[in-house]
Amino acid sequence: MMGYSRPLGETATAITGSLSIDETDAPQAHGPDPHQDLLALANKTVLESQVLIAEIELLLRELSTRSKKLASTGVPMFLRSLQTSHALARQGLDDLSPSPSPSSLPDEASLRKARRKIDTSAVDVSRAATHWAILKRCSSLVAIHQAFQGSAKTTRGEEISRMPSMSARQRELMHRTLKQQAKVEVHVVASGSEWVHVRTLQADRLARQMSDAGWNWGQHDADEFPEKEEDVVVLDEDEWSDVPLAKQVKRLIAAAKLHRHEYRIPRLRIVLPNIGDEHPDIHLFLGHLSRMDPAVHVTVEVQTGEFLSRGPPAAVEDAIRNLVGCPLEGLTETLNLDHSILVALASDMTHLRVVLEREHSAATRAQIEEEARHEGGLMAKVLYPILQGRKLVCTPEAAEHFHHVLRLVGTASECERGELLVPLPLGSQAQISPCKEGRLSREAFRARFRELSVHEMPSAVDLPVTVMAECWRPDSLQGDVDKGALPGVALDVVRHCGFSAAKLSVFMYGWRSGNVTLSCNREVKAQFRTLVEMYRRGEDDYGPLIWGVDVARNLLGRGAGEAGLVADGHIADGG
Repeated sequence: MMGYSRPLGETATAITGSLSIDETDAPQAHGPDPHQDLLALANKTVLESQVLIAEIELLLRELSTRSKKLASTGVPMFLRSLQTSHALARQGLDDLSPSPSPSSLPDEASLRKARRKIDTSAVDVSRAATHWAILKRCSSLVAIHQAFQGSAKTTRGEEISRMPSMSARQRELMHRTLKQQAKVEVHVVASGSEWVHVRTLQADRLARQMSDAGWNWGQHDADEFPEKEEDVVVLDEDEWSDVPLAKQVKRLIAAAKLHRHEYRIPRLRIVLPNIGDEHPDIHLFLGHLSRMDPAVHVTVEVQTGEFLSRGPPAAVEDAIRNLVGCPLEGLTETLNLDHSILVALASDMTHLRVVLEREHSAATRAQIEEEARHEGGLMAKVLYPILQGRKLVCTPEAAEHFHHVLRLVGTASECERGELLVPLPLGSQAQISPCKEGRLSREAFRARFRELSVHEMPSAVDLPVTVMAECWRPDSLQGDVDKGALPGVALDVVRHCGFSAAKLSVFMYGWRSGNVTLSCNREVKAQFRTLVEMYRRGEDDYGPLIWGVDVARNLLGRGAGEAGLVADGHIADGG
């Protein structure tokens, strides 16, 4: 790449001279015929906003079939903002036609009023269109315009403590100011593993900001400009650290480190749709932003890069399908089932229509009522789609604990389901399933299970569960860490978690194998996340992958109204 020998400041002037200095997202209507210009801009804005609203409404409808908390996605707010801008543009059109007479033009006051409305709505709609065009290139949307805090309270406190002679009130105000300054706003995609930050900054504006911050235009040798992404260029921090874009990327990096996804720092994608890579100095500066922190993967996208130049899917339906994503994305081919899942699979409340009785506990009554509220039940509808097409395993400790509980409190039908679903651990034979070695053929297993449930089990659900042959032993932990099978933080998590041996074995197997552990326990994932962050030894430390099922079922329990079981013609000889 060729070097540049222009005097300091000349290159920046050349850039700003060749581009518009207007940094707004939409054209402004101030030509020789203001009325016609405004009319054209208003009509363009109305039409563009109509298209955007229709597409966002389609996204919202698709998301509503997957998400229970639509508000948290930010899509309803994004849609309302567009609808407000659309209404404002329509009002501007009305202001341009105050009289029914076609020959009557609006007076100057009406023109100014219309201009304010139309210019504002045009900018807002244009900006929304830019963001939406970028989002249509993404997948598995989590949230639009989600705010994250980029500084910890302790960090702000330390910074304020270094400021002398401040009253308590001043310290409080400074704390609020620092907190607000550290806030960032991003689109969260890729199921949470990527943040997209869009800046509509123009190249001329960036060039002026770089000059104001002390960038030495044209003073970098040809050898300094990287030919490949992996080439590292060391720049004087005084040249770039005060550029507003660099400060924003610093804030994004800090926020990403504070808000991990599945123990990992989210990737950052900084999208600059109005900037190309035609100037070496800007290219060098942007490349440096992507290498600002080795712990955070930052990609800076310009208009000529692959991300923007490839365009979104031709059909908006395809783009929305990608954005909605697969609800089961992230599940591994092998699923490790914990005790709560095994219980839910065996429970009479999952498989039979249970009649409420006074003897039922409050928790049992709530679960029976929840099943009754859903046509065809709920638990089976939730669990079977997750399980189908995957190998289902559990640890010997989980199997033993499961059967121990069944023997203590399970109804006869729950015990039989449990024996069908999870083979009893038999020492070295623990991995043998009941479909083998003359126990039950797969066809016989499914036929008998069908008699114990009012719900049809999909053929792709690979039951019975395979019980793994090896037990997890605490004395193997150090060896697993030494071999790299587990991160060092696992030593501290095991030491401080307080879990029983059976419970710990389940999650340690999933952690070591890299398989997702399926659980109805909504708290256990948060417990592991807290422990990993508390005892984290390095940026790459991670915990077990846990998929939480929002619905749980207990065993109905022996003596708790077994006569109230209804099998709808199926044989339920324990019930």
